Amino acid sequence: MFSNSLFEKLELSEEKNLLIQGLPSSIEKQFAKLSYAKNVTPLLKSKKIDFALVFAVNRNQLCNILRDVFPALHKNSKLWIAYPKVTSKIASDLNRNANWEVLSDCEYEATSQVALDHVWTALLFKKNCCEEPAILKSKSRSVLSEAD
Repeated sequence: MFSNSLFEKLELSEEKNLLIQGLPSSIEKQFAKLSYAKNVTPLLKSKKIDFALVFAVNRNQLCNILRDVFPALHKNSKLWIAYPKVTSKIASDLNRNANWEVLSDCEYEATSQVALDHVWTALLFKKNCCEEPAILKSKSRSVLSEAD
């Protein structure tokens, strides 16, 4: 029952290409019935990831993981980043409000937060597809300026 509610929290339903990386043993049994990759493989890169849940203890580890994950995502992928809660006693420089620049720099934005258990919290990041690229913004502004 808990695993179903965990899947609901993570909005995991019909996605086919799943990546769950760094899954702690305390949560692993809840994902036992799922078929998922534990690392980004060439096949997964070519198919593109529909759903990714990545566990990271610190910013450095997260950056290293995302280096492989980003190229394997498509624009509608669900990207969850799980990090230790402050109360977990696991030393971490990740929290709800800090060290997400690597994602925002790649135009990902946090949209939801869920508690996975007493140790882990996860943030859902989605690609900001509606954002006009900076180069287009500057061109449209200069065209508007010339029209005045």
